[in-house]
This record gives sequence, C-alpha cells and structure tokens, in this order.
Amino acid sequence: MYFERNFQSIPAKLSNSLQTTMRTFLKILLLLLFLIAGFAIIGTYWTFYKPLPDYSATLSLNGLNNPVDVHWDPYGVPYIYAESEEDLYYTAGYIHAQERLWQMTLQQLAAEGRFAEFLGEDLVELDKYQRALGFWETAQRIEDEASPEMVRLIQKYTDGVNDYARENARDLPIEFTLLDMEPIEWTSTHTFAVTRLMAWDQNIYWWSELAYASLEEKLEPNRLQELFPEYSDLYPTTLDDNQSRTIASSIMPVLSIEQKRRSLLSMEGSQWGSNAWAVSGEKSEGEMPILAGDPHMGLSIPGFWFEMHYNTPNQSITGASIPGAPFIILGNNDHMAWSITNMMADVLDFFVEQPDQDNPGRYIVDSNSENPETEPFRYRNELIKVKDGDDVLFRVRHTQNGPVISDLYDSDELLGDQLVSVAWTGHEVSQEGEAVYDMNRATNIDQFEEAVQKFKSPAMNFTYADRDGNIALFSAGNIPIRDYNPLLFRRGDDPSYRWNGQIPFNELPQLKNPPSGFVAHANNKLHTDSYRHYIGSFWAPPSRISRISRFLEGADSLSVLDMQQLQFDAFSDHAREITEEILPILRSDSENDFSTVLTYLENWDYNYHPNSTAASIFDLFFLNVSQNTLTDDIGEEAYEALISLNYLPIQIMSRLLTYDSRFFDDIQTEETESREDLVRQSMLETISQLEEEFGDEAINWRWENVNQISLKPPLFTEAAEAPDAPGILRVIVSNLMSKGPYPVRGNAMTVNKAQYSWDNPFQVNLGPSIRRIIDFSSPGRSLSVLPTGQSGNPLSTHYGDQTDMWLEGRYRYIYRDSTFFQQTSYQTMHLLPLR
Repeated sequence: MYFERNFQSIPAKLSNSLQTTMRTFLKILLLLLFLIAGFAIIGTYWTFYKPLPDYSATLSLNGLNNPVDVHWDPYGVPYIYAESEEDLYYTAGYIHAQERLWQMTLQQLAAEGRFAEFLGEDLVELDKYQRALGFWETAQRIEDEASPEMVRLIQKYTDGVNDYARENARDLPIEFTLLDMEPIEWTSTHTFAVTRLMAWDQNIYWWSELAYASLEEKLEPNRLQELFPEYSDLYPTTLDDNQSRTIASSIMPVLSIEQKRRSLLSMEGSQWGSNAWAVSGEKSEGEMPILAGDPHMGLSIPGFWFEMHYNTPNQSITGASIPGAPFIILGNNDHMAWSITNMMADVLDFFVEQPDQDNPGRYIVDSNSENPETEPFRYRNELIKVKDGDDVLFRVRHTQNGPVISDLYDSDELLGDQLVSVAWTGHEVSQEGEAVYDMNRATNIDQFEEAVQKFKSPAMNFTYADRDGNIALFSAGNIPIRDYNPLLFRRGDDPSYRWNGQIPFNELPQLKNPPSGFVAHANNKLHTDSYRHYIGSFWAPPSRISRISRFLEGADSLSVLDMQQLQFDAFSDHAREITEEILPILRSDSENDFSTVLTYLENWDYNYHPNSTAASIFDLFFLNVSQNTLTDDIGEEAYEALISLNYLPIQIMSRLLTYDSRFFDDIQTEETESREDLVRQSMLETISQLEEEFGDEAINWRWENVNQISLKPPLFTEAAEAPDAPGILRVIVSNLMSKGPYPVRGNAMTVNKAQYSWDNPFQVNLGPSIRRIIDFSSPGRSLSVLPTGQSGNPLSTHYGDQTDMWLEGRYRYIYRDSTFFQQTSYQTMHLLPLR
C-alpha cells in the first residue's frame, strides 16, 4: 500500500512540481514580455512621439527680444504674431526646424555635397557632381555680396533653426535615429544655397539639348527637324561640325547622375509645369480680381512647401515658404497676391574648351589670332568625407564659362584633349532673397515690379493681382543673349560664342491689365514670332493653356468655385486631337476586332476621371505607338533620353500622327509600314496589355485602377527598395513614412496635372505642389491645399492630413487678418525671451 500510495503520488507531485515551475516560468515570461513591450512602448514614444511639438506650450527662447505668439490652426499652419522682424524670422526658423528638420538636413547635404559623409561611398559620385556644379561656392559669393540688412535677418532665422536643434537634441525626427546622425548646424550660407538648389531643380532645359544632341548623331537634318518641338523659335538645320555630335553624346553620363540625384531626393519628373492665372474685377462675380496658382513639382512626403502667416505691426502676409528660407515665396498681403510658373527659358550652355597643348594648366580663350590667347584654369579643391571609407580629394576645374563638367568621369576616349564646361546663369551672383523680401513688403504694382526685377534665378513668370484692380504677368530672370545656334555646343576658344550679357528686364515679356480681362501662364510661349530675343525652344504643349484660356474667355462672372473647378479640371485637348486622328483608322480595320475600344473612345468626353476606361486605353496606346514609331530609327538609348522629358515625345508624336511621317516605317523589316499600320499594331498591344494586367472586362481598365500615386519619403524610399535593405526599414518606410497608393485624376496634359515617367507608367510623380486661390472681394481669407500636410513627422496628425482633400479637389481656408480668430479653432504657443 505504501509503495502503491507513493507510486501513485509521484505523478501528482510531478504534476504539482511542473505546475509550480510553469507558473514561475509564465511569471518570468510575462515579466519579460512586459519589459519588452515596455521598452518597445518607451522606444516608440522616444523615437516617434517625443519629437512631436506641443502646440500649446510656453517656451523660453534665447533668441527672442519680445514675446511671440504662434497660433496653430487645425491643419498645423502657424500664425506668427511678433513685435519685430527679427523676432518674426527667428520664430520662422524655429518652426521650420520643429516641423521639417530632416527635410532641411537633406537640403544641407545637397548644397554642400556631403551625402557620402553620412551614407557611404556609393554616393561619392553624387557628391562630386554637386560640388562640381558649385551650389555651395555660389551661395558663399551671394552671401558676400548681400546687403547687411539681409544678412542680419537671415542670421536671425538661422539662430532660430539652430536653437531648436540644440534644445531638442534628444527629440530628433526618426530619420536621424535610423541613420545614427546628428543635425548639421544651419548657417546663413545654407539659406542662400536653398535658392540655387531650387533654381537647378527648375533648370532641366539642358536635358532636352542633350537628348537632341544624341538624335543628331543618328538622323539627317531634315529627319531631325520632324522631331523638333512644334512650338519652338528655331529649328536646327545644320550642325557646326560633326565633332559637336560626338562631344554632345560623350557627356550623356551627366544626365544619368542627375537622374540618380532626383530619384534619391524623390524629385522624379520634369519639374516643369505650373498653372497660374488672374482675372480682373470685370470678369469676376465679386467685381474684384481673383488669382489662382498651382506650381507643379515632384510629389513626395513631406511636400515642398510649408505654409505660414506672418504678422508684425508693419506687415501681414500669408503664403507658402520653403523650409530653409525665411520669406514667403508665393503669397498675399494686405495689398496684393502672386504666384509663380516656370518661364521655360534656356539658361545653360555647354562649351567645348581647348587646353593649351604647351601648358596643361591653361586653356585657349581666343584662337582667332596668330598667337592664341590663353588663361589659367581656376581650381577648387574639395575634400569629400566618406562614411566607413577613406576621404576623397576632388579637384574642380573652372574656365571663364564655368566648371569643367567632363572631369566627372573618364571621357578621354571620346573627348581626346577637349573639355566640356557648363555655363549656367545660376552661377552668377543675384539676390533672390532680397527680391522675395521686397515682394513680401510691396504695397502696389510698381513696388512689386521693382522687386521682381531683382529675381534672376530661376527664370520665372510672376502672375499678379491686387486690391486696386490690377492684374499682370511679369517675366523675370537672367537669360543670356547669344549669337549662333543656341542649341549646339559652343566653342570656348572663340569669344564670339560667349554670352553677350542678359536680356534687360524691360524687354522680357509682360502683360498688364489686358483687354481680355485675364492673364494666364501654363509654361507656354508668351511672346510672338517677331520678338527680337531668343528665350527658348522647348515650351510646354498647348493643351493646358488652351483649356485655361477657353474657360476664362467664355465667362463673365467668375467665382471662386469656378477657379476650383478649373484647377481640378481633367479635360485633355491633346487626347481629343489624337483620338480624332486614330478613330477613322480603327473603324476602317476589317481584320481586327476593335469594337470594345471604339465603344469607349467614341463616347469619351476626353476627361481623365477615375471611372474613365477610355483614358487608360488612350494613354497606354500613346506610349506604345511612340515607342513603336521612334525606337527603330533612333535606338533604345536615344529613346530613353528623349522620354526622360515626356513633353518632348508627346509633342513629337502628336505632330507625326497628325501629319504622317516616314518614321512610321519600321526600318528593321523589308515591308513599308504606314501610320495606319503602327496605329493598329499599337492598339492591339494596348488591348493585350490591359487584358493581361486587369482582365478581359474593360470596365476594370478604369483610370483609377491604372493611374496612381504613392507619396514616399526622400532618400529612405530608395534605401528601402534596395535588395539588401533590412526588413524593419522596409516596414517603417512602407507602413509609417509613406502614404498610398491613391488613384489620381488627370494626366500630364490636363490642367490638374498628374504626370508619370514614361519609363515607369503609371506611377504619378509630379503634379500640383500646392493649390491657392485668392479672391480680393473676400480679403480676410483665401483657399489653399497641400498634397501632403505641414509636418515632416510620420506620427503627426499633420503628416498627410490634407491628401484626401487634394485628391478630391477640396480646399481649406487660410487667413490673412483677425478673421482667423473668429472663424477657426486654434492652439496657441507662447514664446518668451529667456531672461
């Protein structure tokens, strides 16, 4: 019995023992899980939530002279009330850093060429490129020549940026944590550099020139002329010599570096585009001018603009600023409002330089005399620090025309003893900061025009309206006066090829109070064929401006609602014109069944609405017919260069499809193909591709299923998409830092622009970076919307909180006077001087 009892008790004891052990283990496990969860929560809090600002805080700041109140509206727009400009711009710097410090850090890396220092040796090539272009050197020269007053105000802004970074060193945005980085001290030079970075981003005219240079190698002049934009001022008929063709092609690698740079910074797309118009009181419902503007830029998150309201005893202005610069770039004050569009001016040239064979440290500046005149190269040594690698010493050579861009890569086989330098008006000293500051403070059209004259780079058009009833459009910028063909590489050894100064401001196009009652610009050619100066050749196709002009011409009592409708308009003149050309071809085909596409195209209203199936059919067809028509003649490489700016193939193919061309014949076959053959072949491919991707039911081919946008963060998007990217990084970037995908209405040719790259259709990467509407019959408030939001912190409520409104064509109010306090809710941050 004893043994029996004890034997029977062993399982019970073992069970009890196991239960006790399990209970202990579970307690330990729960404790560990609790600790892990606690650490995760604490880590999440410190990494994500701690950097979020308290919009009701009271802060004591060293850089203030008097108290400042910052009222934050429901969308995170700060309304700064200060007693002086010094306190105003100090606070602006503090707020920019609070909301967009990482974005500003990327600006610093780009301006100084320091990507490799923090991100590794893979980016040394990009740093060399940035330093060769000389953004930092140019900014230093601009700062040296700036007025003491401008330097003083920018220094106050700089102090605000750095005070925020120092006081919040433990509460930095997540990007710094992921890269194990500390903020870089902001300097006044960085602010001056911001304007030059913007100027370069808007300057891609040279892409077009390189694309056509590569075409010149493959085509006879008469065939090349067929591919030249229809709305240009000149057509190339002959080249100076065959040598220019080889040289032009040899520096094509520069384009790939630029494309890498833009991809890294989430700035894909041409960066060309923008709409702006103003209507007079005679055409408006409220009998006062209305101004509307929506600059088109690359779309990423956070966005390009940061909206603010400034109020001092002498100033009240509302509008969009750039993080890194203190002034309002486009806005409205008590008296007037303005917006900006790219002028599409040719402000860059490549010069072929001839080194002195007897002295490699010199180059020929005048070879026309018996004894050629030479000058020494100017050198600038650049030390590139490399994370986890050896420092790289890079020497930039300069001629009188500009930096030697061909030094960026080994081009001896192609260039021989020759060099290629780049002349860009952005290298010249000009005071855009002072120009914008004066615009902010202008009280009438004459003062605004005087301020605009100082704006030199980038070349822009300013659309203007004021409370006195004036509307105007001013062109501004340094645009070179040239002899010889402006599209060809220029001789550096011949003084006659150099620039002959700049077009005077009073000779640039402008329009004041026209009889039509409106002014408008959509990157179109403004001047007539009799205009005496050369401005450019690569204007935007007329689809947007023709739509805007018809809309404004046909109305007598325009309202703010009409302006909203026009900014969100998705009608395409381009699609209408081309569809009318291809429909007879498809109808006449007796061998293939085009009944489905005919049904949709024949009943299409040419709007790129989300439910439009015809829009998907047309756009994919246009891509296919372009590639099928051009690739066999010009080759894959040249075609890739051409479509890097998609407005070029759009214009080319529009003309070929309208007037027919020998390009439709496929030179790789023994048969002679016609326009009709290529149209049918391309439409068959289109149907096949849509069926493969979306199924046989054409209703599933709707535009909303095809054309989409994903808002992604610069730098980290590319890092997360790398094959060896850590899984946690991919999770953070895709689920926390990115938004979308979302369907988007419109395409590259509609007023509501939704442009995609032709090498990556249909992922929208360029469109309205902000939409603004100012009605002077209701001066207390205006309408605005951003594609993302104000904050750069992924867990902020203002990170992407305007995206739905932007996608749906809705707006929010932004205020300019005390109307703000009566009509919206707000939180107030009190900033006090540190005593």
